[in-house]
Amino acid sequence: MFIKSVPLIFQAWVKLLRAYLISFAASLSAGYILIEWIALNPQKIFDITTKRLHAAGTIFEKSLGLGIDPAILLFFWNSAGALATVSFIYSASLINPAQVHQFPKPVRKALVGTVPMKALRFLPGCRAIRKEAVRRAYVWLMVPLLGMILLGAECGFMVSSATHLFDSYLMGIMSLVPHGVVEIPAFSLAGAVTFSGHLKVKQAAGTLGENAVFDALAAHREKIPIRGLSLFVMLCLLIAGFVEAHITGTVLAVMFG
Repeated sequence: MFIKSVPLIFQAWVKLLRAYLISFAASLSAGYILIEWIALNPQKIFDITTKRLHAAGTIFEKSLGLGIDPAILLFFWNSAGALATVSFIYSASLINPAQVHQFPKPVRKALVGTVPMKALRFLPGCRAIRKEAVRRAYVWLMVPLLGMILLGAECGFMVSSATHLFDSYLMGIMSLVPHGVVEIPAFSLAGAVTFSGHLKVKQAAGTLGENAVFDALAAHREKIPIRGLSLFVMLCLLIAGFVEAHITGTVLAVMFG
């Protein structure tokens, strides 16, 4: 079963990695333009970019006060995000109109809706999809792509602002690379589980009816060894958390004193 799902998962993984790299390059360039040409304060860019991370700051500070290793904190924080992304391939079945009267009925009704969401038609690929429920599932399973674009943008702006704050391009890159080479592919793999469902809906929507599309999505999900992939992703995030907590800082200290 896994062999049949490999091409689509690999395709989804590559697309997500490419989206991250493109977003990273674009935001890195934009950061340099904002700082060099428009003279925007790099500290402001850095603060805005890391605002999402500051939201977890209180939790991390309290946990560190209890003596919990920061690598463990990073592991649980990142694993929660990765597993939440994987869960979208399961929750997409809630949008199936044929099952709207099943449990949990209120949630299913809210997701299926009664009025077409016109804004969805302007998203890539949505205009060719005629059935509203299929269009909603298509967008629902697109979330990992949006997440990787956001992550790439955050990292790009972070590196460009850090480069100017510390007057070193290498320092900006090295603050991300040691743990990022493991963390980013792991996040992308978690996202590929869900995003492969997006690709499956895109394939099926052109030839199958509404119910058949959801059946094809369910069949695709059953072929994916989600438990094994999730465990592998969590192992990679454990390694990345250890590197970020105990190695990245040491590398920077050795390189730049």
